[in-house]
Amino acid sequence: MTGDGVNDAPALKKADIGIAVADATDAARGASDIVLTEPGLSVIISAVLTSRAIFQRMKNYTIYAVSITIRIVLGFLLIALIWKFDFSPFMVLIIAILNDGTIMTISKDRVKPSPLPDSWKLKEIFATGVVLGSYLALMTVIFFWAMYETDFFSDKFGVRSLRYRNDEMMAALYLQVSIVATFIAVYANWGFAKIKGCGWGWAGVIWLYNIVFFFPLDLWKFAVRYILSGKAWDNLLENRTAFTTKKDYGREEREAQWATAQRTLHGLQPAETTSLFNDKNSYRELSEIAEQAKRRAEVARLRELHTLKGHVESVVKLKGLDIDTINQHYTV
Repeated sequence: MTGDGVNDAPALKKADIGIAVADATDAARGASDIVLTEPGLSVIISAVLTSRAIFQRMKNYTIYAVSITIRIVLGFLLIALIWKFDFSPFMVLIIAILNDGTIMTISKDRVKPSPLPDSWKLKEIFATGVVLGSYLALMTVIFFWAMYETDFFSDKFGVRSLRYRNDEMMAALYLQVSIVATFIAVYANWGFAKIKGCGWGWAGVIWLYNIVFFFPLDLWKFAVRYILSGKAWDNLLENRTAFTTKKDYGREEREAQWATAQRTLHGLQPAETTSLFNDKNSYRELSEIAEQAKRRAEVARLRELHTLKGHVESVVKLKGLDIDTINQHYTV
């Protein structure tokens, strides 16, 4: 509800969303939920788009918070259980502080407002966070295994081996989890935190490792959304398109079924006839039948809209009456 005068104040107060225009009276402004500061109603569109962009940023923040929590907890838990390696509690505190700093950048995130009203899809948000967090935790475990058990990085990139150097491994593992703290991981020499700088060579290797395994994150995100949308299961179970490279698999069969339904609906074929498609009729003939059914439906719709007789018959059908039993006559 929009208004500008004193007489609009009760309606603005009662409305779900009351909007006072730029030159509205004080009474209208006080009763409204939104007060426009510029002339015209185009400001409402800008406000809706801005709010939807804010919603997207809030959703991204929630997904990030869930995924980073699962990554740290699950990754360090597996490393502690498998290799008995204890990550310094002080470094966990540093990671938490730096993560708060990176989360602040979400306020300037370039997002695309949704074309439709948004809602909190908690199942999608939580599932996306769990999948991304588990993937990142797995990458952390694989990195620690390659650094702790093998000489893969030393052989491939020429960096010194960190095996049996727990303080430097602590710095490398810290950098792999929190890439923004490169200088701490390179130069830190804190005995109380059991961490010693691993050098720029290892920093470059870790940056390359994280960049390579960063790209599959989008694939995992899209896969989760596709699975939760239900389209994947429909294609797999009903349309059987999950494991075929054929373009528009089953399209002809679906068009034939639609043509059968249209013929039945408009009286061209009895509903109990089921052997129409058991014979070897061509799909071209079926398409012609479908086009005829569509034309008949359009003619019937236009007849109901533009003729008095059609309008009366339409009303009678909607009310469930039998026009033959009605004694009153009407003239067209």
